[in-house]
Amino acid sequence: MAHKRTTRQVLPSRREQTREAAAIRIPRTRQGAVWEQLYAWRTGILWVVLLVGLSSLGLAMTRSSLFLLRQVEVTGCQPPVAEDIERLVRQQSTGSLLTVSLPTLRQNLESLPRVRQARIVRILPDTLRVVIEERKPFVLAQMAERSGLVWLDEEGVVITVYDPDTDGEPPTLAVGFASDRDAAGRRENRERLQLYRNLTWALDAAEPRLSERIESIDLSRLQDVRVQLRNSRIVVGLGREDFRERLLHACEIVDALQRRDTSILERMRFSDPRIFEKAPYLKTVNMVSARQVNLEFDERLPAPPARATAGGNKSTPPPKAPPQSTPRPTGSAARR
Repeated sequence: MAHKRTTRQVLPSRREQTREAAAIRIPRTRQGAVWEQLYAWRTGILWVVLLVGLSSLGLAMTRSSLFLLRQVEVTGCQPPVAEDIERLVRQQSTGSLLTVSLPTLRQNLESLPRVRQARIVRILPDTLRVVIEERKPFVLAQMAERSGLVWLDEEGVVITVYDPDTDGEPPTLAVGFASDRDAAGRRENRERLQLYRNLTWALDAAEPRLSERIESIDLSRLQDVRVQLRNSRIVVGLGREDFRERLLHACEIVDALQRRDTSILERMRFSDPRIFEKAPYLKTVNMVSARQVNLEFDERLPAPPARATAGGNKSTPPPKAPPQSTPRPTGSAARR
């Protein structure tokens, strides 16, 4: 009986199969690793490409003549101030409009005396729009450490020097302002401006407008505002309150003395009739209150012009000053 020959195929072991599979996969894995990493970083790569593109575009735009400054629009101020602003903007905005620093330009504009606040808008491709809040002259003042008169705004900032040729007849002058070189002086000046504001408002709150009677206002003492009457050397002390009532009463007394109105003696309870002889030497009217007054006379003041006599061309000498002391009336006083 014949025997059948059989052949048996020897299968590789598990370890050999693993090695063969690994040898097949390794080349494929190494080829795809780079792409897999690039795919994982795709967002960052896109941003890099975008930034490079934008930088190149921006560089090209800044070098383009299309964005050079050609027009400057200035609004909110007077023509002379607008001309100065436009000149400064053009001087500091050379090159491309895209590279102009608006905060720096605004700071430089607000350093000008007449500019309180500036707002700048960039309008592409070639225009800058400047909106100005201009400082307005509020009071003509005499200030320490300054040789001439200056215009101040409502915040006490010096705007410009007074020029009689261009500014015309000076309005009511305010004196006694401290130097604006230090913080303490600026703080005091703001208080003086508030007093000035209160005073002018009170004097013109009704008719008659008493501000028309004033030549100058002395604000050097914050607790005692003093005014000099127009076309006169008489100074009226008004204190710090009731400005209108006090000045109205003071002007009534001054006018009555100049008219030699004898009724003033009874109404004001002046007991010395020689008050009319002393009237040309009246120096100060101190209003203690709205109805109480102290009069000060100065015999050293120039005497009034002599009046011609009725019988010829001779002139009578001015009256001599009365004695240094006079009786003090009730509710008022007269003193040298």
